[in-house]
Amino acid sequence: MSEKRIAVIPAYEPDRRMIDLVNEAAENGFKILIVDDGSGPDYAALFQEARKHASIISYKKNRGKGHALKRAFSWLLENEIGEYSIITLDSDGQHTMKDALRLMEKLSEHPDSMWLGSRVLPKDAPWRSRVGNDINRFLFRTATHKQVYDVQTGMRAFRSTILPGMEKVAGDRYEYEMNVLLDIARRKIPIREIEIETIYIDGNASSHFRPLRDSAIIYKQIIRSFGSFK
Repeated sequence: MSEKRIAVIPAYEPDRRMIDLVNEAAENGFKILIVDDGSGPDYAALFQEARKHASIISYKKNRGKGHALKRAFSWLLENEIGEYSIITLDSDGQHTMKDALRLMEKLSEHPDSMWLGSRVLPKDAPWRSRVGNDINRFLFRTATHKQVYDVQTGMRAFRSTILPGMEKVAGDRYEYEMNVLLDIARRKIPIREIEIETIYIDGNASSHFRPLRDSAIIYKQIIRSFGSFK
């Protein structure tokens, strides 16, 4: 019997690219869990279409990506039995199934680790992605003494054995993903990376990341952790 693999997809106001991702994930044997992060009635038809292959958690008010991930992780802890592998994917077309499968293969080789799909950003990448990741990478290394190239990637793979506690990590928006990496480093769980394809559609216009506000919150989380690693 093949190992259970679960794709977790937080989604806020998605488009047809989410359906394409869901269909590909289903074709490759993933169980799929989508969190509708308060997208509203205009997107109900898309989520209904996704139900063909996915379980869906939905709530009315937008709470942020971190909250959506925590809702998914809590659901998994309450409803899934035994061990399984998890991969988190963005709904906006930035992650390919080819890279997702590569990441899962690496996870099977080193199941003790959290694996990141790291983007090597080209010079024409949106400035908010390029500059933000440079600063976050420097701050993360300074705080944890660990070198991680892409601390902002949403493509992450890990075993269910390290899932408990991730649903309680602080943060409701993009700072949650940074806080998870800080928590993983604090727990001395290895963080490993592979390079993935970098895809930006229309200058990453579909991203809901707020460059100034969200970046400031992320920096604050890292700076607060200074001195807590040995």
